[in-house]
Amino acid sequence: MPRTCFIFNPTAGTSRRNDFPALLTKHLGTAASGDYVLQPTEGPGHATELARAAAQAGCRVVVAVGGDGTVNEVGQGLLYQEHTAMGIVPRGSGNGLARHLKVPLNLGRALRRLRQPTFSRMDVGRVNGRPFFCTARQGGSASMRHISSKPSRRSAWGAM
Repeated sequence: MPRTCFIFNPTAGTSRRNDFPALLTKHLGTAASGDYVLQPTEGPGHATELARAAAQAGCRVVVAVGGDGTVNEVGQGLLYQEHTAMGIVPRGSGNGLARHLKVPLNLGRALRRLRQPTFSRMDVGRVNGRPFFCTARQGGSASMRHISSKPSRRSAWGAM
């Protein structure tokens, strides 16, 4: 198993571009080198499954490429995986956790930062037994999330 696994959400962000594989190759070289593996998500919950499988296969770093939802799912998959770190490449519309952790929002800068990482532990919250890392919603806010997750409802200006 390669040392790094990039799990990317091809529908993250406002532009709906699926250009991350090409951009990753531009910055890090091809996956054929064996340094990393690239895995797209196929729907809700899939990033959690991919992250857990990568950690159990011996991957040392799992990088969430997407927005807060992707980061949250990857984090859930890495719970209790003591020998696997999580990285973030922000590609969402809000990128709240990435902003808080001062991860560069520019793709090239974020990838360069992965080459010289700093590690720290992170708290995990739980609501009704369900873990969360960067987002938790309840009541009216939760129903608004359903509406705002539709592509036509996302602002071209990003999260507001």
